[in-house]
Amino acid sequence: MFDRVILSEEILDCRGEVVAARGTVLSADSIEEVARRAPVRSRIVLEDTPLAADVDVPLFEPIYRHLFEGEAVRDTVRRAVLAVRLPEPLFDELLAMRRAASPIHAHAFVAAAVAVRMLLSAVGPSRAIPELAAAALLHDLGMRHLPARVFRQRERLGTSDALRIASHPLIGAYHLATVLGNHPAVAAARCHHWRCGQGYPALERAPSRSIEVIAVASAFAALTQPRPFRQDAYDARGASDVLAEEAVRRNADANTVKLLVHALRGGRGDPRAIRFGRPREGHGPDVHHYVHVSAPPRSPV
Repeated sequence: MFDRVILSEEILDCRGEVVAARGTVLSADSIEEVARRAPVRSRIVLEDTPLAADVDVPLFEPIYRHLFEGEAVRDTVRRAVLAVRLPEPLFDELLAMRRAASPIHAHAFVAAAVAVRMLLSAVGPSRAIPELAAAALLHDLGMRHLPARVFRQRERLGTSDALRIASHPLIGAYHLATVLGNHPAVAAARCHHWRCGQGYPALERAPSRSIEVIAVASAFAALTQPRPFRQDAYDARGASDVLAEEAVRRNADANTVKLLVHALRGGRGDPRAIRFGRPREGHGPDVHHYVHVSAPPRSPV
């Protein structure tokens, strides 16, 4: 069962400080332990950082126009993401990804905006939404610790790189736990590739609905953004078609995918009444080499 990783090299943050030493076991228990020991840190608000301008980018991209239609919707989403409060080292991580032109930076802001829109569609304004927006912004932090070549792959990943990809939820969760302690971002990092038990890593229980929202928002963001392994991106309808098919196959939480479709429809009606019909009508790339990474049968050492 793939539920832990033993590091073969140390993990460093963007400042060069050691997050985890070589030989550290990354597991649910070790993540929980470092979260308990994490110091209380002062936080700053995203609105007061150089990242504030990045919040608007996905809100005005044509591909997401159905999600963020109207200034009132855009303003509500904007305010929720700008209200994210984090310790400065984590904003530094996002800034480092922006300077490196990492696709994870753009992915973070799209996933956060989509997750907030889904949550607003489901429950309306809530004091908890900025914390969940922070979780969405940081859920893929573990990818920052992977070799740059992984992001340039045009064909199916080899075994070694697939193992590295499979390790990133545990790496990201551990990194975040050392800074944030017990925070939704830790769960989002660890659980966003769970895929109803078909993904990685193995979990002792299903994640909460709010974490499933971040997972679906992340998948939608990934499908609608450029990637080297496909000819072009999916449009919003095509991406929701893919996720609906995943839900039908029980590889994605059906009720959470319905929340995405509900938000794409402007938040009107009852999301529980949505049915995943056929045929699929969205645009998808003609050339697409991506396949889901399979979790290894046991933890790599």
